[in-house]
Amino acid sequence: MDKFYHVSKIPNIKVLQPQVSTHGKAYVYATQNLEFALLFGSSKSFGDLDGKYGFKNGLPFFYEAYEGAFERRFKDVTCYIYEVKPDTFETGQTDFRYEVVSEKPVEVISCTEVKDLYSYLKKLIAEEKIIFKEYSQEEDYVNYMNEHIKDRIKSFNILNNQNSEVYKFCKLKFPKIMEDLEKNMEKTDEN
Repeated sequence: MDKFYHVSKIPNIKVLQPQVSTHGKAYVYATQNLEFALLFGSSKSFGDLDGKYGFKNGLPFFYEAYEGAFERRFKDVTCYIYEVKPDTFETGQTDFRYEVVSEKPVEVISCTEVKDLYSYLKKLIAEEKIIFKEYSQEEDYVNYMNEHIKDRIKSFNILNNQNSEVYKFCKLKFPKIMEDLEKNMEKTDEN
């Protein structure tokens, strides 16, 4: 592979600098798959609590965690696709195998502006380059997504940070899940 992709809301970057993110280490994140990289083109995400994402049958996918999540996350968003050389990137440093990271600054090869990320992603979905599952009230889908949301809330310790925007977002979008998790936490604290 002669290039990787990094997507950002910030224009005109010449050198990508490592930043501390969810992994607790300063990395420049990238991927070999442009379509997948675009799912990170919005800063309107609260972690991945807008839905489950990853790869299925070699294609990136995004499943909505609640009705309208896709539009809320990507509508009216401008982002920038940065192509970078793979020289300093390593695999296997995070738990997501399609993600590569560099602990060193990374020089940008080229930059492309995407003025309307929502429309761009809708086009890629129509071209079957991304699998998108719109939120459904079907019991199986609701159960599948609720388990995903519960796991993410627990793994990111959201319940213990009640002043955070993510906590407030979860209380608004997933009140039943939050109530159940908080009750379970209280029971655990009592024992």
